[in-house]
Amino acid sequence: MKKLIFIVIALALIGAGVYYAVQKNNQSRASDVSPIDTQSSSDITIHIKNFLFDPSILTVKTGTKVTWLNDDFVPHTITSDSGNLLNSSTLSPGQSFSFTFVDSGSLSYHCEFHPMMKGTIIVKN
Repeated sequence: MKKLIFIVIALALIGAGVYYAVQKNNQSRASDVSPIDTQSSSDITIHIKNFLFDPSILTVKTGTKVTWLNDDFVPHTITSDSGNLLNSSTLSPGQSFSFTFVDSGSLSYHCEFHPMMKGTIIVKN
């Protein structure tokens, strides 16, 4: 019984260490992602991979269709930080969600399952 308790505690500590390392790695990679100004295109794809939106900050013109493609190995969502303008269903690996921006402004969003995943769309006329 003592061996079992020791094994469970050891596995929990290892799991916590792995989780901490992944979170630390994601934070450093998120700071390396630069905003992209893609106003000249009417269809843009944001890739979801390694628990990041790439690009995480995007500037587009009104009328631009943005598609989020889940290239990750786990499900994600596209969810507005406030309001419900962006509210995808659960995107399994390989699935996508699209939205056409018709109003100017700035919209911040996140993944409902992984709140540390954040993105911003800036829409200009």
